[in-house]
Amino acid sequence: MKKLAILVLLQLSGLLAMAGNYGESVLVNLQGVGLEIRPLNVQSEKFDLSYEDVEAHALRSLEDLGVRLLSSIELEVMPGQPFLEIAIDVAHAQGPSHLYVVKLELREMAQLERPKDRVVSISVATWERKMMGVANRPEAIVEKLDSLLRLFADEYHMMNLPE
Repeated sequence: MKKLAILVLLQLSGLLAMAGNYGESVLVNLQGVGLEIRPLNVQSEKFDLSYEDVEAHALRSLEDLGVRLLSSIELEVMPGQPFLEIAIDVAHAQGPSHLYVVKLELREMAQLERPKDRVVSISVATWERKMMGVANRPEAIVEKLDSLLRLFADEYHMMNLPE
């Protein structure tokens, strides 16, 4: 288990170092975001996490953090159609221990350069952060999600300060 914890910490430090390479400028003039929760990948009978609970918690947290949530109509007309995507993966390891990855991405529509007769639009991640580790209770996963949402909100507000 000690080797596993060391491996997780090494991977986490690498991910955090990579996260610093993203330019926060993608958040400038961001008027709000939509929200999408990917289907939860919880491979454990002991962790009680539901899609509905995660979605309700994320919506409430973003509202509390002052991040404007766009309606579906607003999202369709907003350039890039920016939305936050949450992904949670949990697998039972040993005893009460579970390995987890919680990922938060800002995804936006972009057009790929193709020959003039064809336009390809695709959703790309323009901002991404993730946390991984070992947890013994589902509340720890929600706490990590809260940390990521708070990080996004802080950067969102920092890049969109009123002049």
